[in-house]
Amino acid sequence: MPAAQPPSAGWSPPAGGWPPPGYPPPYAYPGHPQISGSPATDSRRVVGIVIAVFAVLVLIICGCLCAGGLLLNSASPDPVADGPYVLPDDDWTGPTAGPLIPERPTAPPPTRAPTPTKQPITAPTSGPAPLTVVYEVTGSGTADIAYFDADSDLIHVDDAKLPWRTTIRTNGQSRVMVEATWPDIDYHGPLDCTLTVTGVGKPVVDKTRGYWRTTCSVE
Repeated sequence: MPAAQPPSAGWSPPAGGWPPPGYPPPYAYPGHPQISGSPATDSRRVVGIVIAVFAVLVLIICGCLCAGGLLLNSASPDPVADGPYVLPDDDWTGPTAGPLIPERPTAPPPTRAPTPTKQPITAPTSGPAPLTVVYEVTGSGTADIAYFDADSDLIHVDDAKLPWRTTIRTNGQSRVMVEATWPDIDYHGPLDCTLTVTGVGKPVVDKTRGYWRTTCSVE
């Protein structure tokens, strides 16, 4: 149904203002000016209130999110930065293939000759030497030997091949003693030492057997 048109001439709004209270917002007909009034002002006020409420809600939401982020950051431990990755040099080459454990030599190690810690003195440097002292050690294999020479200095001979024997001359005032020890402490075979003193009176002999160490001496 076509909308009712106002009279083309001689029409004027009714007394008391237009539109009447409670009437929908005014719509101007073609050729008639917009009538200003309180409804337009009320609409703008409502729109402003809605925008203000929306802005307040946005600020509240943003504040909650920021506060929550700060709480999470304070509760979580500080991240640990990994060390920088260092690229290998261009000249680097990988390990070459080879045996991890060196092979045992098939040939036995060369035996070293017994060497005393110092050259022994076989006779006193001065005066007569009427006594003759003979040191002897018997057994199998080798032994570490220690004995007193003519000046009462202790002489060491390591890995001496057995049987072993040496002779010194003394004036009777030097100490005389011989001691032998197996180099391998796990070996407990028989090890004999003999000390013989001759030259004055009846010969003196001391003979002892041990199974790891043996000692012969004359007081």
